[in-house]
Amino acid sequence: MLVDFENVQPDLSLLANSSYKVKVFFGAKQQEGRVPFKLLDAMLALAGNVEPVKVMRSGSNAVDMHIAYYIGRLIEREPDATIHIISGDTDFDPLAEFLRANGVSCNRSKTIAELTKKAAPVKQPQPRSRPAPVAPRAAKAPPPSKAPPPPKAPPPAKRPPATDKLAPVLKHLHSYTGKPSTRKKLAQTIASYFRQHGGALPNDAVEQIIDELIRMKYVSQDGNKVAYHLAS
Repeated sequence: MLVDFENVQPDLSLLANSSYKVKVFFGAKQQEGRVPFKLLDAMLALAGNVEPVKVMRSGSNAVDMHIAYYIGRLIEREPDATIHIISGDTDFDPLAEFLRANGVSCNRSKTIAELTKKAAPVKQPQPRSRPAPVAPRAAKAPPPSKAPPPPKAPPPAKRPPATDKLAPVLKHLHSYTGKPSTRKKLAQTIASYFRQHGGALPNDAVEQIIDELIRMKYVSQDGNKVAYHLAS
C-alpha cells in the first residue's frame, strides 16, 4: 500500500493487525511541520509493516513520481503483489488501468476506510431452518451381498526427467509462495527469474517453456488459468 500523505491524510489506525505493507510518502513541505500524535501512534502500531518515504524536493507531481517509481520496483520484485494507492489524485487512475490491463493487480482508493469497505465480505441472510419431516419407517432390507473388490488401478506412468532448461524453473516454482494463477502471470514469473539468473529470454522462449511444462504435466491449463502438479 502506497499512501500519498501530501494529498490525503488517511486514518492509518484502520490498518492495525492487518497484513498490509505500507509506504507513507511525505512531501518536502510536510516535513517542516510537527507530526500529529495520532499519525505517530498509528505508525508505531504497524511496527515493521510501515516505512516513511521523504520526498526531498517540492514541485509539481513530485510525490506522484516517487510513488510511480516505487510501484515499478515493487512489480519487479513481486510481480504477483496486489498494489493499493491511497490518494485523492485521479492522475493515478490511468496508471492503475494500464497495470491491470498488463496483469498487475492495482487500484486507487481515496481513503483507507473506502478500501477496507471494498474488501469486507458481504454477509448473506441465512434462511430459517425448518424441522425435517419424519419419514415413515421402512421395512428392514436384507443385508447386501458382498461385492468383489474393485480392480487395482495401474501405477501412474513415470514422467521423463526435466530438461536442463526446465529444472531450475521447477525448483523456483517449488519454492514460490502464492504461485501465479494465470498463464500471463506465470510467463512474467519465468521471465523475471531468467532476468536475474543468466539473462533475459525472448517472449517466445518463455512461452515454449510453459508449453513444455504443460506437455510434461507439471502444469495444466484451463482457459487462462493454470494449476500445478509439481509434487508427482
